[in-house]
Amino acid sequence: MNKKYITIGGAVVVAIVCIFAVFKMTTHSFKDVLKDVKNYKSYELVCSMDMLENDELKSYQVTTTYGLVDENAYYKVELYDKSLNQSQVIVRNADGVFVLTPSLNQAFQFKSEWPNNSPKPYLYESLIEFLENNKVEKVNDGYIVTGDMVYENDDRIKTQEVKFDKELNPLYVNVYDADGTEIIKVTVTEFTADKELTADDFSQEAIMKATQSQYSSVSASLPLYPVALLGSTLENEKVSTINDTVNHILKFTGDKTFTIIETALSSQNDINVEVINAPMIDLIDGVAYQIDNQMTYITSGIVCSLYSNDLSSTEMIAVLSSMQASNLK
Repeated sequence: MNKKYITIGGAVVVAIVCIFAVFKMTTHSFKDVLKDVKNYKSYELVCSMDMLENDELKSYQVTTTYGLVDENAYYKVELYDKSLNQSQVIVRNADGVFVLTPSLNQAFQFKSEWPNNSPKPYLYESLIEFLENNKVEKVNDGYIVTGDMVYENDDRIKTQEVKFDKELNPLYVNVYDADGTEIIKVTVTEFTADKELTADDFSQEAIMKATQSQYSSVSASLPLYPVALLGSTLENEKVSTINDTVNHILKFTGDKTFTIIETALSSQNDINVEVINAPMIDLIDGVAYQIDNQMTYITSGIVCSLYSNDLSSTEMIAVLSSMQASNLK
C-alpha cells in the first residue's frame, strides 16, 4: 500500500515539475522574443490610420521605416492623406529632421528630437515600450496589451490597446478618450524586420525623386475649414494673390477671435529647404511651430498659419489639427 502511495505521489511530483517546466519555457520564450525584437537593426511598418476629430474622420496610409545606419538611428514616416491625395514625409537623418512634400520639392528643416520625444501609434519602439510598461494578456494568437497612454499635444488620449502576434509583430492599435470612445484606430497591414537599408533610403533628395509627381495638386482642395471653432463662427473669407501665391484668408469671431491664412505650396524645380528657427510641435498627423501669437501647421503640401491674441497654444493646436477639406456646416 505504501509503495502505491509513493508511486502516486511520485507521479504527482513529476507532473508538477513538468507543468512548471512548460510554464518556465513559455515565459522564457516570451522574454527571448522580446529581447530579439528590441535588437532589430531595421524595420518597415505599413498601416492604415483613422483619426476622429470633432466627429469628422481623417484617414491616412502610413509607412514607417527605421534603420540603424552607421550606429545612427534614422527614421522615415510617410503620411498619405487619402482625402487630399497628398503625401507628407517626416525624415530624420544625419542632416537633421525634415518635413517633406515630395510632389512639390518642398522641405522644412527643424532642430528636433523627433521621433523620440513623443510616442506614436505607428512607431514600433513606442508599441514595444507600451508592452513592457503595461498589462499583457496572452491570447491564442498572440498578446493584447492595455493601459494608460499620453500622447504629446493631444490631451484627449487616455488609454490604449495594442495587439501583437506570437512573434510580437504589431496587428492593431486602438486609442481611446476618457469616455472610452475610439479616437485613433491603426490597422497594421505589413511589418518586416531587419530589411537591408542604407543612408540613401533616408536621404531627402532621394525621397523627393522617388515620389515626385505621384500625387495630384492640393490647391483644388482649398480652403480647408476648422471643425473645432471654440465658440467662434466664420465672419468672412477672401482670396489674396501675392507674387503668384494664392492665399485663402478665413476670419473667425465670437468667444475667440482668430484668423487663418492657408497657402498651397508651389512646385519647385530644385529642392527648396526652409529652415525653421522654432521648436517643432510634434502632432500625430503633421507638425507645427509657433512664433509669438502665430502658429503654423504644415500638412500634405498646405501651410496653415493661425493668428490670435485670444487662443492659447493648446487651443491653436486644437483648431489647426481639426482642419478639414469640406465646407463648414
